[in-house]
Amino acid sequence: MFIAIPTGMNYRTERYPVVTLSLIGINTFVWLVSLICEIVTQGDSQDWIFEHLWLVPATSYPWMYLTHQFVHANFLHLFGNMLFLFLFGSCVEDMIGRLRFIIFYLLSGLVAALVFIAMSPAHFTSTHPMGGASGAISGCMGMYVMLRAGAKIEFAYFLWFFYGKGGTFEVPAWVAISFWFAKDLLLAVVSMNSHRPGGGVAFAAHVGGMIGGFALVAAYRWRVRPRQQAIEEAKPILDPAKVLGAFTPPPMPAAATSETPTIFLHDGAAQTGPFTLTQIQGMLQHGTISRDAVYWSEGMEQWQAVSDLSATPI
Repeated sequence: MFIAIPTGMNYRTERYPVVTLSLIGINTFVWLVSLICEIVTQGDSQDWIFEHLWLVPATSYPWMYLTHQFVHANFLHLFGNMLFLFLFGSCVEDMIGRLRFIIFYLLSGLVAALVFIAMSPAHFTSTHPMGGASGAISGCMGMYVMLRAGAKIEFAYFLWFFYGKGGTFEVPAWVAISFWFAKDLLLAVVSMNSHRPGGGVAFAAHVGGMIGGFALVAAYRWRVRPRQQAIEEAKPILDPAKVLGAFTPPPMPAAATSETPTIFLHDGAAQTGPFTLTQIQGMLQHGTISRDAVYWSEGMEQWQAVSDLSATPI
């Protein structure tokens, strides 16, 4: 048996993931309350939860298209979803902003529900319930690969055969997420004619959520970001020399004074540099570098996002 679990991303955030952690807290709170009610009522509350919070296309109410994103069948269902939400949600929230992230997250969950219904044989007359955050989280994965396709995702793997073995490996984001998408699409198609779609897993919702994430970020990059860049370009351009002159780095150990400037910046309009890593991190901390800027240093094959050099990791 081979199990691989994502454990990290090579991305450093600048924002504290307030929205992501809040979503994790809400999901966990709803599950705990549901569990307590189920224990107290000896299982009678489970029917009410399915009828009022889960999404059952044949008997659904409008609010279920939202509430189904916050209910889970059991602890393993919750834990797996929250792990993926923390890894991908923290990064996407940092890259597109908190307000836009929560809107895109909920919209991805809505698209996931609609695709689940569309791929169900009975469509809106289906009685198969759907619940869980995986559709919206798949949207986070779609958003992440659209924003940082070449970034690496770190996995921990466990292999059991005659003996146990484990370790870690890295895979480019576009490879890992493409594999997840292809797998879920295949299983969704196979389960379309099944009496119990996906064996209890809404693979069609995963596919729909990821498509929603792709589309939302594509629209953001096509319409919103160009307008933001136009506004930024209309502002007075700061002289890099003045910026560096205004920045006074904190006292550093004597050994750090020998740092050689080797890093060049490009903000979409002009190239500046070279700078030292300390200077770059200081300018990031003080907000004098655009978050869309990229950097290059000798030995690199291509320009990379300057936010990768931040001194504040996830």
